[in-house]
Amino acid sequence: MAAVVEGEWPVTAREAELAEIDEWTAAGVGVLLVGEQGAGKTTLLNAALEQAGGNGDRVVSGDAVRDLLNGGTAPAALRRVTVAIDDVHLVDRVTLELVCRLVGGGRAVLLASTEPGAALPDALRRLLIGKRVRRLAVDALDRSGVVRMLTARLGGPVAVDAAARFWDLTRGNPLILREVADQALAEGSLRRVEGRWWWPGLQGTPDSQLVDLVDLLLGELDPGERELVNMLAFAGPLEAGLPVVDALREAAEALNHRGVLVAERSRSRLSLRLAHPFCAAVVAANLPELTARRLRSEIADAILGTGARRSGDAVRIAALSLGTRASAGPVRLREAAAGALRAEDHPLAERLSRAALAAGAASAASGAAAGVDAGAAVLLGEALAGQSRHVEAEACFARAAHSAAVLRPRALNMGLGLGRLAEAEAVAETDLGARALVRLLKDRIGEARQLAVTAEGAGALLALLRHESGDDEGTPAVGRGPAPDVEHLYVAGLVAAHTGGPAGARPVLAELRAAADGGGLRGRTYARLLEAHLLRAEGRAAEAVELLREAAAFGGTTDWLATRSLRLARLAGAVAESGDEAEAASLLAEAREAQREECAYPLMADAVELEAALVTARQGDHAAAAARALEVAGRALAAGRNAQALSALHLAARTGAAPRAAAIRTPAGPGGSAGGAVVLRHVLALAEGDGAALDEVSGRFAALGLLPLAAEAAHQAAGAHQAAGNRRAARAAQAAGAELVARGGVEPPVWAVPADRREQGAGTRLTAREREVAALAVSRLSNQEIADRLVLSVRTVENHLYHAYGKLGVTARKELATVLAEPA
Repeated sequence: MAAVVEGEWPVTAREAELAEIDEWTAAGVGVLLVGEQGAGKTTLLNAALEQAGGNGDRVVSGDAVRDLLNGGTAPAALRRVTVAIDDVHLVDRVTLELVCRLVGGGRAVLLASTEPGAALPDALRRLLIGKRVRRLAVDALDRSGVVRMLTARLGGPVAVDAAARFWDLTRGNPLILREVADQALAEGSLRRVEGRWWWPGLQGTPDSQLVDLVDLLLGELDPGERELVNMLAFAGPLEAGLPVVDALREAAEALNHRGVLVAERSRSRLSLRLAHPFCAAVVAANLPELTARRLRSEIADAILGTGARRSGDAVRIAALSLGTRASAGPVRLREAAAGALRAEDHPLAERLSRAALAAGAASAASGAAAGVDAGAAVLLGEALAGQSRHVEAEACFARAAHSAAVLRPRALNMGLGLGRLAEAEAVAETDLGARALVRLLKDRIGEARQLAVTAEGAGALLALLRHESGDDEGTPAVGRGPAPDVEHLYVAGLVAAHTGGPAGARPVLAELRAAADGGGLRGRTYARLLEAHLLRAEGRAAEAVELLREAAAFGGTTDWLATRSLRLARLAGAVAESGDEAEAASLLAEAREAQREECAYPLMADAVELEAALVTARQGDHAAAAARALEVAGRALAAGRNAQALSALHLAARTGAAPRAAAIRTPAGPGGSAGGAVVLRHVLALAEGDGAALDEVSGRFAALGLLPLAAEAAHQAAGAHQAAGNRRAARAAQAAGAELVARGGVEPPVWAVPADRREQGAGTRLTAREREVAALAVSRLSNQEIADRLVLSVRTVENHLYHAYGKLGVTARKELATVLAEPA
């Protein structure tokens, strides 16, 4: 049954733009909205006009513009006139010149929209040069904007996977997002399940409404342009040097000029792709079968003719050749399946490995066929496990039980996928690394570490085990080679952040990014997780959220380093830190659901619990958060997970249970590294209410680059000094905390602020970065100018302003100055 959701699409995720428009028009300056087709310029323009009318302006648009011009200008005593012109580049020259004359004379304010690259009349250009009108970019929404818009339209939370599918298809284009979501609602594929909206993506052949939208976005196509569009839609990005592409060079230039096609350079190679993934999906779904067969053959031949130089060419050739007479042999199909697995394309890997099995069975050379059969069976098992089809995967692994290559993937599938840990350890047999990993899943940290020491290729696992044991100094270095281990680099980055702060981990992050560029989605997911970890440590939660939305949507094989439930919980924690407790609660519930589908894995389960405790604390229930963190600490210490225990004790102490946290600590407890030592010192100083020690802790956190924690400790020091009657030290600590807030860009959490100061001034509810952005907005800088000054993206500035408006209860920049002027 189709879902029915009444209502219109709200103007969501555009609060910052509306506020900037209101600020400029209040000062008598017009705004020219510039954005691609479908970016929402008209919707934003209409919302701005409604806003202007609410401010008492006389709004003139459409045919009323000519009436205004024919009737002359209004007397000065009447209301201010706001003239609105959509697609200003299409307006006749005489009308526009008369409007510009009114605006130039200060008798009206212009609100208009146009497309990038459109030819603007000279009269409008003069207004732009004279700063009577300012440009405002209307960009596509980011991932968080897509989530907010869908949530507002649907009236409830959207599942992470569903939001990711909408993003992948629409890339934040509001027009495409609206049409796809409305169609999904109408057909019932977008539906509410247990309070959350789920969507499997485009299904079958798109309907005529979506086809019409694609025709609108593509524009009129001549035969050559249509051929190139079909080719790129069917086969994805293609290298500019391919003969079939070079033959359509003129069409490519024309499409690139119109913005239909995007040319991207990677080192010396130039690739072409369609600008809108949505267009590619709809065009490919509507290709006639004979056209698809012809394109498949022509593109495969072209790639072969150039020597198949690119890393993914073998996979593409094999995929294009499936089901044709030119289909590859079993060996090449198996190699292609392995390549698809490296790229984390599990459905394609399944198709290719099944084809390799079929080709091997039909091969006359029985010896070769047997080898291919075993290898292809292992690949098929891995492809199925990557799609969470663990029972089917085990059947495939059992077919290849005599192959040494099957030991580790089978043990991982048995343990992480099916939760049958005893059988998983038996399956591992002589693979010490796999056995060590199973011991980790069983929470037997010491035994796992002993096995990993002598296991081949277990560097990442050994690094993690040593870190969790509290032995960061003994963490093995990442081996250098042609293909660095992304798992090891990820763990090394976490350890570096723990021991030396974000600055110490940045070089490792750079290495991880470089290694991930040539790998699959898993490596890039690790890089996003590590960068988000560093951003959160620096107090830049809003930026971390964007990365974690991508990481949480990763659908690869069950991961022992970062399970799906943990990635969802990390996202929930960052969203809570950025100020959206409601979405954080929904994400945390989704993480709980993911946990029920995973193997019971104590290290990851308790990591989820710590994020849940953080969300609880951000929601205001500090006692419950501390209790939850203390429970984690007890379990972690009993298992020898000392690093995790320290994190739990730290959170418990920060949220009000410092004496209990200090009492749980054992003589053999964690704290061996520099980072661990200062965290442990923080716990003890809070338990003792030692202001001087908290001053010291603040300085040590600052030296590590952990400015949010440094500011928090400074505020706690001020409270401790005040309680001890040392008012001078309290003022000094308070001043140090204010300086750290200004440097770090984040306000201490509410639990760190003494109760008598929590309600003093609205400004204290902002993070320091939000306050910094708000202050620059008050000083009449545009979002782009703020972004340039703070070295941020415009979208990040908009997000900070959006959160600031919500926290302060204002809707426009002109209200910020009054609110921020309240005593803090």
